[in-house]
This record gives sequence, C-alpha cells and structure tokens, in this order.
Amino acid sequence: MKNLRGSGLWLITIAMLISSCGAPSSAETTTPPISTSLATEVVEPTPTPRPTQGPTATVWPPVFDINSLGDLRDQDSFVVIVNEMNNYGGQSTERTLTMGYIKEPYSAYLINQYSSGVEKTYVIDGLVYILTGSGDWYIQTEGGNSILEQAHLPAANTDVLVDATFVGEEEVEGIAAYHFVLEQMELPNSNDKLEGEFYLAKEGNYVLYSSWKSGTSDSDYFQITETFSSINQLSEIVLPAEMQGMPAAANVPSELALPLPPESRFISMVSYRSTGILSGVDNFYFTRPDMDEAEFLDFYRNLPTTDGWTVSHIGFVTRHSQQCADIHECVIINKGSTQVVLALEGSNLLAEFDWNHIFAPLQ
Repeated sequence: MKNLRGSGLWLITIAMLISSCGAPSSAETTTPPISTSLATEVVEPTPTPRPTQGPTATVWPPVFDINSLGDLRDQDSFVVIVNEMNNYGGQSTERTLTMGYIKEPYSAYLINQYSSGVEKTYVIDGLVYILTGSGDWYIQTEGGNSILEQAHLPAANTDVLVDATFVGEEEVEGIAAYHFVLEQMELPNSNDKLEGEFYLAKEGNYVLYSSWKSGTSDSDYFQITETFSSINQLSEIVLPAEMQGMPAAANVPSELALPLPPESRFISMVSYRSTGILSGVDNFYFTRPDMDEAEFLDFYRNLPTTDGWTVSHIGFVTRHSQQCADIHECVIINKGSTQVVLALEGSNLLAEFDWNHIFAPLQ
C-alpha cells in the first residue's frame, strides 16, 4: 500500500502541471500514458561471440602407447589366430590357437592345435564343452570367461614392441590402420635380438595384427604371430559334429531323475572315452550337500523306490580307482540297466554312471 499511495501523489502533481500549461496543439506530440506500476525495465546484455572451436589436435606421426589401447572385446565379434613357433638347438615345435568370440549373447571357442593332437573348447549357453586330444569329454559350468586369455587382450602380444615406430597407414581386413615396426635390436643383458611389427585400427585403437621374433640367430628363435579377422561378422558359434552329443550327455542325470540329496547342483561332467579302466564311465560332479558321510549313507538307506531307482549296495566297491575301493563306503544305485556309484569326494558329490558295469559290490 505504501508504494501505491506514493504513486497516486506523483500522478496528481503531474496532472496539475499539465492543466496549467493548457491543452497541447494538434502539432504537438501527445504524451504517452504513464503506467501505474513502477516496473523496472530490464536491459538484455549483448551476447559476446564465442571463438569457433577448431578440430582437436592430432599427434602426428602416431605414437604407440600400450596404456591407451582399445579392447577388441568391445566389438560385437571376431576371430583371432595365434601361432607360436619355437626353434632351439635344432628342435622345432609349433602350436596354433584359433579363437572365436561373440559378445551378446556370449559364446566363444578355442581350438588348440599342437604337434600331437587337437583340443577343442566351446562356450555355448553358459556351459563349457571340452574335447581333449585323447577324445575325452569335459563339460563344466565355470571357466567360460577365460577362453580368450591366451590372446593376451587388449595388448595382443604387442607389450614387447613398445619401441616400435610408425611407418605408414594401411588397411587390414578392410579396416584403416596405423602400421608400426620395430627394427631388429639387441636386448639388454642378452645375446638375443628382437624385431616385430603390428597394426592398430585408426577407429578404436585396437590391435588388428601383431608379430614378433626373438632369438640369437635364424635357427634359434621364438616367434609369436596374432591375426584378427571377421571383426563384427561372426553371427553364430555352434558345436562341431564330433561334439554334438555333449549337451545331451550333460542332461542324463536330470532326464533319468537321479535321486540326489537336496541342494546338490550340477558343476561338471567328465566322460572317459579313451582307452583304460574308466573308459565308458561318465563322472558327474555336484555341489556337496550339507551332510556328513553317515548322513549321506542314511539318505540312501532310507530312500524309497522312486522313479525306477533302487539302492543295491552301500559299502566298498571293487575295481574302483577312487576312494570307494577301501577308504569310504559308497552307494550303488540302479535303474533298469543303468548303474551309478555315488560318493562324497571332498567338497563335491560324485555320481559315476557306470554304463559297462565295471564296478561291483566288494563282498
């Protein structure tokens, strides 16, 4: 109210001054009406132009910094081949690792080809399938994330080439890349010489190819070469023909409704398919139930006939290479022609599917 009252007095004063001067002639400009509010006019400041931002400075020629490498595992998929050659004292060995990778949903494989055979590992749907050089099967729930360890990502075996220099730009697998070369150099405190080269993708700064060789001469050396291909082109990974039966083998205890103590969860499986006493035995490992050996044996002593399973023996087992032979009592359970030996083994529960009935009760 104080402000409005002040405004009214001021308006009366102005009106008296106007009336004393008379009405304005038509040639004069009419005074615009005065607002009854005391609003303050806000003056917008004139914006100051900002300087135009130029492109980010690029180091040229490119310099190799192993600590700033991108990780190829950020890509959707790829295949990598790692070849290792070792030649010393006239003895030569060679190993080739071929790895495939799909980021989502995660699947991968590793084929290890060496002088005496081939080992294959596949990770599909959360299970790890391994076919050994001797033909045995391994299936497990853990270890799938370590399948690319031997690719040494993200460095991809460039860690010994930190002194390599840029020599030009090229394309690798259709990808623009920087080429770095390490000319032959003497290694400190050694008679060995080192040389090598690698390519880095311009977009993403990940390794596309690397190779280095170290030794005292052309006849005595170690060489490792790593080649990436099919980047973002691998759409599916499937088990090869010789491993197609492994998923079904892993499901046998579940399909046959093998009675197990509560909280026994599948961990892994080993199927011995090479020659030997255990050929034809499939070993399934489960988490150990929360019970001691006496409670474990009582569980099967009191097990009613269920789903076709009957307990035929509790005690020691003949021809058994594990603890059931003379250390701990075990259980033999049967369903039709299927025979299984059950035992507590360390932190696991072991179920041996004895397809050929090589085990028998020890009398």
